[in-house]
Amino acid sequence: MGIRDPYRPGEPHYECLGCGYRGRPELGERCPECNGQLRNIAIPRE
Repeated sequence: MGIRDPYRPGEPHYECLGCGYRGRPELGERCPECNGQLRNIAIPRE
């Protein structure tokens, strides 16, 4: 089985800069897996 990417356009999803976690954290602005910094991947970056 492949890895499923939970990203869907229009929904705020975040990616951890440390461990690569993707999802929507329940509370706070830190990764629930490693406590790393998250960035919003729903916002286009150049």
